[in-house]
Amino acid sequence: MEYVRAMTDESQRAMATWIGTLSSGGFLRDADDEAGIGAAAAFVGEARLAELRRWMVEQPEAEIQREQRMAITVLIAMAHADRVVDPAEVALLEEVIAKSRLDAATQAKLAGSIHDWPALPENLADLLTHPVLRELLLALAWETAVSDGTVDRAEEVFAKVLAMRMSIDADRCNAIRDAIVKRTR
Repeated sequence: MEYVRAMTDESQRAMATWIGTLSSGGFLRDADDEAGIGAAAAFVGEARLAELRRWMVEQPEAEIQREQRMAITVLIAMAHADRVVDPAEVALLEEVIAKSRLDAATQAKLAGSIHDWPALPENLADLLTHPVLRELLLALAWETAVSDGTVDRAEEVFAKVLAMRMSIDADRCNAIRDAIVKRTR
């Protein structure tokens, strides 16, 4: 399936902030953070996003960092799904990592792993524990897939596997995909 890439750099930068901004309970540092929260609310709704933000503030720092690392690992796996890690996918992953608010050593390790296909555990729903976070992650996975201008059949299949492993039903998976595709046309 081929898509015309028309998403603005600003919109993509906004989405790249989700993992970092949400991990801080939604503390906004700049316009990208603010735009990212607005885009996240468009995907999951204000009430569900507020629930996620409250939940993240209540979690121990180590738990949040584990979930952030797993979320980025999922995005790296999506970039590998079609067996070609495009420079546009690398750029998006690097931006997500840079805006993750993880410590420098962890960011360097994640950035260094972009070109290695990560093994994903079967129990992603146990490791990415909040359902709203899982939906936002699936949206970011779709964004990673379309960042190079095309979505390969393998990427579509992989996104469905991700959704299943994260306990996101097929209808919601399709709705998230359609929202991303609509933004990129």
